[in-house]
Amino acid sequence: MDINSILQVLVGLAFFLYGMSVMSSSLEKMAGGKLETSMKKVTSNPLMSFLLGALITIAIQSSSGAMVMLVGLVNSGIIEFSKTLPIILGSNVGTTFTGWLLSLTSVSSNEFSIWTILNPKFFAPILAFIGIILKMAAKKERQKDIGVMLIGFTILMYGMNFMSASMGQIADMPWFSNMLMMFTNPILALVVATLFTGLIQSSAATIGIIEAFALSGSVTYQMALPLVLGANIGTCITGVIGAIGTNKNAKRVAVLQVLVNSICALVILAIQLLLSALNMNSFLLIVASAFGVAMIHTLFNIANTIFSFVLQKPIIKLCKAIVKEGDTTSKILIDERLLQVPSVAISECLNKTKEMASMVMKNLNTAFLLLKEFDDKQYEELQVTEQVIDWYEDELDTFLVKLSKLETSDDAGKTSTKCLHVITDYERIGDHAYNIAELSKKMYEENSSFTNEALKELKNLIKATKEILDHTFLCFENEDLASGAQVEPLEEVIDYLSDKMSDSHIKRLREGTCTIEQGLNWSELLNNIERISDHCSNIAVAVIESDGDDFYTHEYLNNMKHESETFKALYKYYFDKYDMNKNASV
Repeated sequence: MDINSILQVLVGLAFFLYGMSVMSSSLEKMAGGKLETSMKKVTSNPLMSFLLGALITIAIQSSSGAMVMLVGLVNSGIIEFSKTLPIILGSNVGTTFTGWLLSLTSVSSNEFSIWTILNPKFFAPILAFIGIILKMAAKKERQKDIGVMLIGFTILMYGMNFMSASMGQIADMPWFSNMLMMFTNPILALVVATLFTGLIQSSAATIGIIEAFALSGSVTYQMALPLVLGANIGTCITGVIGAIGTNKNAKRVAVLQVLVNSICALVILAIQLLLSALNMNSFLLIVASAFGVAMIHTLFNIANTIFSFVLQKPIIKLCKAIVKEGDTTSKILIDERLLQVPSVAISECLNKTKEMASMVMKNLNTAFLLLKEFDDKQYEELQVTEQVIDWYEDELDTFLVKLSKLETSDDAGKTSTKCLHVITDYERIGDHAYNIAELSKKMYEENSSFTNEALKELKNLIKATKEILDHTFLCFENEDLASGAQVEPLEEVIDYLSDKMSDSHIKRLREGTCTIEQGLNWSELLNNIERISDHCSNIAVAVIESDGDDFYTHEYLNNMKHESETFKALYKYYFDKYDMNKNASV
């Protein structure tokens, strides 16, 4: 009986931890990039930041996950260290929601009533049945994720019930009573809870186990309080591990969590020890309930929040003293710790790709300005930006390859694939912009220029190129398929214009109105512009394909040049708009 009871507790614990993992993963997957978007909305308003921290933790049922996310975002320079305290405190309060949820297992009623409905034994089987139907029959990925989340929640609750029932069987056994006697020493209880929580990296799981102990009727509040305090300290291990190898501000985030969770806990422990020494702890000798444990957990974190806000300045100052200036960690684009939260990682990749696209647009516009009038300062700025673009492409490519190996939702997977496709094309457009700038510098140093006729043709071509870039940018930035549909017809027109301008150049050579050197520069310029339009086409196609719309992917991509009336109409529109004969006087 003794061995069987122990095995049942272990089985219950296994179900409990596995259910929590499944539920947390599913919730995070369902939340998608909204988590990162919410995390970025932190402002100078501490209350808003606090609420965001609480809501994000409730959404993914993991304060550890929220902490990993926060360290990664700070390490990437997306969130300032000075704005993280309210988020950490909000996350601490948010994680208490799990404790209240788990305490429902203690609800009981002999007759059918509202209390019966609140008992997981009543509603968990219903949720499990709904979950398995969604998992097996639903067509949409989000519905399947909801099904998995419900199944995980059911496993979690049954694990909790299993542990509680097993605890009841072993509560009167001598060895169990001796083990619980250790927890009458508050310091030892705090250390054990800290180490155990650090091992499993989940304060919510530790609180659940404490509640299971409480259901045995053998745990007093004097024993439960230091265990709860230890759970809050032990959960900091995730942030500490996550901050290894990060910059100084990310390390400070981890230190900040340790300080705010430890200082208040140690103060409360000291008060408990003082009350015990003065024999004023009779109220702590009452047998604890599961609801009581959840209440302690919540009250501590609320008290901790007030305490930390009051002492915010000295705590921040202490963090900076512990992690001093002079950090030499190399700059990173996206922290690999975000891979632990794939939906956030994908969202950040999309944001960084958009940043890369903006830099490419800026460089290309600068390159066209340099053709008109060369400026050393603008040229140097373009060179620096080009190096940043190359860095973005290298970092994003490496990160996205790692990300592609992780399990994500269908929408997130499409976003990841889209980014992987377009970063190379954006980087190549940046290279062509740099080539045009180099050509401008060469012509400036050689005091060379194109003929007036060639400049008029070039002005027309640049207008068309800027328009295709605008449509491409809008297509990717806003997933604007209407703008994407403009790209391919315009690309065909740009190819036509390039060919006609090459013919005009040959004509000028024969007439002797331009030199061979001018001709070589002209050909190089046209080749770069034509390749830019090709890469714009690749980006638009990648966005359209990632949308998965039957009309666009099948009719537009496969038959647009031969059968699509829309394509033909757009081609004629752009052909007329940029017809060199009509624009000869421009």
